[in-house]
Amino acid sequence: MRRKILVPGIVVTAMVLVGLGVVSYLRDADSGPNADKNPAIEQVNSQSDQSTLVQTPTSSQAARLTYLIEEEKLAHDVYTKLYERWGSAVFGNIIDSESSHESRVLALLQSKNIADPRSNEIGVFADQNLQKLYDQLIAQGMRSIEEAYRVGVTIEETDIADLTSDLGITDDPSEIAVLEALRQGSENHLRAFNRQLSRIQS
Repeated sequence: MRRKILVPGIVVTAMVLVGLGVVSYLRDADSGPNADKNPAIEQVNSQSDQSTLVQTPTSSQAARLTYLIEEEKLAHDVYTKLYERWGSAVFGNIIDSESSHESRVLALLQSKNIADPRSNEIGVFADQNLQKLYDQLIAQGMRSIEEAYRVGVTIEETDIADLTSDLGITDDPSEIAVLEALRQGSENHLRAFNRQLSRIQS
């Protein structure tokens, strides 16, 4: 009877010892100096590293940037029409600046693989709110040179507010650099239009 009892006990003990040995081996393999050589761990680490290298824009960022480039196009197109109507040098000078602004935003779009929404036609916009705004500003600016300058003030104040709002949202360094440059340009344009208004009103 004893021999029948002892044999299972020996088997159980052996199994426990073997189990402990396996656990110890696995623990040492995970925590030892060669732990990172584990193929499964290497595969996970590799996938994690690759994911940090690929940066894609969020839907909100894409929406902001596509709106922004059309907003810059609006300024360019409005000033083009008002320059044709009134011949004021301030509009002619700022047109070139607005083209530069569009180019900077376009480079940002291309770096993030975001499609350019702009039409080649002056006064045509994909965003319907910008289309309505363009039509309203053109109607106002065609009434008089003073109203044309007021249109310039409205555009630049709106741009500054929108750029400031976007700067409060994004943490993308490349986007921040462009937004800050555009805001500085809009601040310069705003001062130019206000100077023209002051001359008319004095």
